Amino acid sequence: MTMVAHAHESRTMFGRVGEWLKHWWERSTALSELEACGGPEMERVARDAGVGVGDLRVLAGKWPDSADLVERRLAALGLDAVEIESEQPATMRDLQRVCSICDNKRVCEHDLDRSPANAAWSEYCPNAGTLAALVPQASSRKVN
Repeated sequence: MTMVAHAHESRTMFGRVGEWLKHWWERSTALSELEACGGPEMERVARDAGVGVGDLRVLAGKWPDSADLVERRLAALGLDAVEIESEQPATMRDLQRVCSICDNKRVCEHDLDRSPANAAWSEYCPNAGTLAALVPQASSRKVN
């Protein structure tokens, strides 16, 4: 291995560790801020978000980019996340919540990077049913 290749590998490794620490800090801070709210306030926030307190804690621990893949999937399906957010906010919140707690993020990201049109995602995506229901709705709005 050449010295240049080794230096590049080290920067990449340090960059990855740095990125991981940054995300860990952001998640830790969000969870600490949520816990500082106290029980009644946390229940109100959870109710406003349409989730239970347990799910709220999980989501806070995964924030801020835990639902980015659902927006990429929506775009790959030709759906507009902003439009869904404005017309069906509860549906969008549910899509984001489910994506945030999904265990298949690496596979999903790989599929989106490699071949976003490949329907294999529907086999493992817990949002597949909701997304499948949104596609015909979007198509009918474009026709009308």
